[in-house]
Amino acid sequence: MEDPCLKEGQKNDLFNNEIRKGFLKLFLLKIIKEKPTHGYDIIQLINQKSEGRWMPSPGSVYPALEFLESKGYISSEEVDRKKVYTITPKGENAVEHISEKRRELINDLLTFLGDD
Repeated sequence: MEDPCLKEGQKNDLFNNEIRKGFLKLFLLKIIKEKPTHGYDIIQLINQKSEGRWMPSPGSVYPALEFLESKGYISSEEVDRKKVYTITPKGENAVEHISEKRRELINDLLTFLGDD
């Protein structure tokens, strides 16, 4: 149920943020696959790749990184007092699988949302 106190722009922002949070783990895996990196750089890269439309908070990025590490998709090591994340073979397989299925996933999403 929508919050009647939210203005239209706030409703859109809330919706967009929820969608982005849903894709955050995938974005993290893709970025880490390209190059081992640390959390702050990941946040900056997402902001840059989204052309400033989205800068996830550390409060959403770090728990997602911890989750991915706990499931074996990424690993980490401390380098110069920063935690650097690296993708594992399991994470690479997950990214590959998602890449193969992305067109199907996008079509499903478009079908579900329909043409308004």
